[in-house]
Order: sequence, then C-alpha cells, then structure tokens
Amino acid sequence: MTHQIEVSVKCPNCGKSLMNSSVLVDDMPSIELEATIENKKGRIFLSQIYGSYNKIFDDVDDVANAVVQCACPACHNLLPTQRTCFCKAPVASVNLELGGAVNFCTRNGCKGHSLEFENPDDAFKLFLDKDESRYL
Repeated sequence: MTHQIEVSVKCPNCGKSLMNSSVLVDDMPSIELEATIENKKGRIFLSQIYGSYNKIFDDVDDVANAVVQCACPACHNLLPTQRTCFCKAPVASVNLELGGAVNFCTRNGCKGHSLEFENPDDAFKLFLDKDESRYL
C-alpha cells in the first residue's frame, strides 16, 4: 500500500499559510502561489501531496519546460531560491508548518523536489501523524 504524505506550507518571507481550501488538487486543499510564466502573471495551485505533480493554472498558461517565477499571494515576495536543479532551473523553497522546507524545481514538468527538516523528530511526526490518521 502506498502512503501519501500531505504537507501544509507557509511563506518563508511573511509566514502566512499558502494553503487554499477553495481550490482542490487531488481532492485536497492546494498550495497557492503567484506565478509568472513567460511575462504573464497568474496563479498556480499545487498538490499538497508530496510526490504528486498535479497542478492547476489560473490566468497563466501551462507551458511545458517554462521556468516559473513563484511568489507568495499574501506578501507578493518571490520565494527564495538557493540552489539549482539538475535541469539548470532554480529550486524554490516554502516552509513546512511543522518545521523544515519543501524544495521544488521551478521548471514546469521537472520532478526535482525534496523535503528538508530542521529537526529529525519533525520528520517522524509528519509520517506518524499521517499513518495514524489513515488507520484509526
């Protein structure tokens, strides 16, 4: 059986939640980001399931291989990028609600992503919380 890990994230700049319960992706609240693709601004809604690449584009086109500039919909600041993906695009980061970060490649279609935890106990908590909720 496959376990899915659901992540709740917030802006690393202003600390506001990036979760949107009005727009569902994979039948769950999405992660909402401002997006600029080929000089056009809109929104992108990402799945909160780690490892899902499902997303919804709003007012921007789903351009394959385009590098997306991602920003917080609350403070409008660009998400930090501190490294480059194997595909040569910037890797953006958002903070996990419980501590740590989700890093994802900004190239549309690239599957480069990772989870990082400040405290290893937070990783165990995330996995245990999801497992317990599935089997109670």
